[in-house]
Amino acid sequence: AKHTKPKFDTSQVSELLKRLFSLTPREIRPLPSYDDQNFYVAPTEGGEFILKILNTEDSKNLNMIEVQTYAMTFLHQNGLPAQTAVPTHSGELMSLEEMDCGYGCQKYLVRLLTYLPGVTISKVPLTPELLYETGKMAAKVDEILQKMEHRHLGILLREEFMWSLSNVV
Repeated sequence: AKHTKPKFDTSQVSELLKRLFSLTPREIRPLPSYDDQNFYVAPTEGGEFILKILNTEDSKNLNMIEVQTYAMTFLHQNGLPAQTAVPTHSGELMSLEEMDCGYGCQKYLVRLLTYLPGVTISKVPLTPELLYETGKMAAKVDEILQKMEHRHLGILLREEFMWSLSNVV
């Protein structure tokens, strides 16, 4: 069986934060994720972040993650509340780390993202107003992303991708 979902413990996360971002975590809390691993991080240096460790399969697709990271920055630059990647102390927006989290040494792509405070939509009552605002925001995201240009943009056109809205009946 191929293990793709990372299973890093908090000491490994702490080591990554120190080595890549020169941050000392005061608090590390695991967050839900489908096939990656996400951690809420509050360092002693201040601020709040999300450490995202990608699964081994997506970690092989650097161009896709580069486009995804760029899209988040593009949305943020265009006034939307979007997370952005925090550069490592060597200036990279992502780092490919070879580590063992129980399945032998494998490569995992690591990013530190800005933290957006708030409540997820799944935790609040769905009102017509909220659904309207959600639709408005989705349209705004779509409108802004239409203007985005990137040399690897074509990589996002994945016909068979299970999360693609074009696969919804």
